[in-house]
Amino acid sequence: MILLFDVDGVLIRNLAYRAALRQTVAYFSRRLGLGEIRPTDSDIDVYESQSITVEWDSGAISVAALLVERLRAFEDPPTRGTSAATLPPRPSAREAFGSAQDKRSGQGFWEALDELGAQPVAIDRPDFSALARRVGEATPPGGLPAHAALSLLLHDVETRHPAPLRFRDTRGASLLTSLLSNCYDIDRAPAMQLFQNYVLGHEQYTHYYGLAPHVETEPLLEKLDRTNLQPDMRDRLLARRSAGEAFPVIYTARPSLGPIELAAQPRGYTPEAEIAGKQSGLETVPVMGFGKVAWLAQQVGLSGMDLVKPSPVEAMAAIAVARTGLEIESLKAAFAVARGDHLRYPLTPCAHETVHVFEDSASSLRAVTRAVELLNRQGLDLRLVRHGIAPAGSPKRPSLEKVADVVHNDVNEGLAQVLQELKEQ
Repeated sequence: MILLFDVDGVLIRNLAYRAALRQTVAYFSRRLGLGEIRPTDSDIDVYESQSITVEWDSGAISVAALLVERLRAFEDPPTRGTSAATLPPRPSAREAFGSAQDKRSGQGFWEALDELGAQPVAIDRPDFSALARRVGEATPPGGLPAHAALSLLLHDVETRHPAPLRFRDTRGASLLTSLLSNCYDIDRAPAMQLFQNYVLGHEQYTHYYGLAPHVETEPLLEKLDRTNLQPDMRDRLLARRSAGEAFPVIYTARPSLGPIELAAQPRGYTPEAEIAGKQSGLETVPVMGFGKVAWLAQQVGLSGMDLVKPSPVEAMAAIAVARTGLEIESLKAAFAVARGDHLRYPLTPCAHETVHVFEDSASSLRAVTRAVELLNRQGLDLRLVRHGIAPAGSPKRPSLEKVADVVHNDVNEGLAQVLQELKEQ
């Protein structure tokens, strides 16, 4: 029996990521001279309902909304309390976006924030929920929400507002591009930098990225997150694992370290999935997280986002690593199946297993379904049981019920059922 456990919303009550998202947006709100504006829990729920589940996207989108409103404040001086004449002057070509080195570091973006923040204004609070819905509708399958948001916001400022909102001959448009075009690149993504700074704390941020922190802060992941897995269920699961009857794996889109077989970890691979495993008492259980698939993607000339769930590649690799513990070979075997090659070790030892997946996301359940379909076409003969995890009344429950074989209130309820069935066999 192979068991795939998602982290956020399943193994972990993920308070840290939400707190870091709110703090990230509030940081930029202050830097823009707008005071303290941040998304509410309700706004974050809407982002997630629109499949905008990565805070590097939702953070950048929220900050971009603030930037648009900040520059809109110059449109109507009598009601906004400032004048168009006080808008920071158009910089020279180098000042606006600097040298090649400035572009990589985002220095021009931070200088622009300083200029804008020096002139505080009051704005109407952006409707983050409405923007999230628009972005969700505009994001094509497989597309990045931040890229859809960039297109929407650029269209808005060019068609809905007069010349002052054209951002002084494209300067503001370039600031939006800085926020949204590379929001998964730590060297070029301002919102990602702040979010990771808050999540990891300033010391770990500098250690894993080699960057100076923007703020000194304790690690929110370690301070706020709590496990949903009850100690007795954890002990029962690990006992079955020791007996060779159950093969669990942590299966998550969270950032993680690279494959364990690497002699040295690459820069920028952070142990956020591993921290969740430790908090749940599953530190000895293998992890298949974003860092693993990002490493594979780099080897084959792709982006990590191409292979992380909802791609079936990560799910197939998770199944293999659960059974064998071999991370690099599991990743390579999964990628081979995805591109149409023949099945190979370490996927072959998984034949005839029952795969249980515990997820709070319908799209991730579909990814595992697709993975098992691909493997079964190769003759692996897997049986899949999809466990949706959402408490009664959760907005996620209706979408899960369309995909899952069974929906549980929490991971303990689902795991108890699975272990009881194993005991009765």
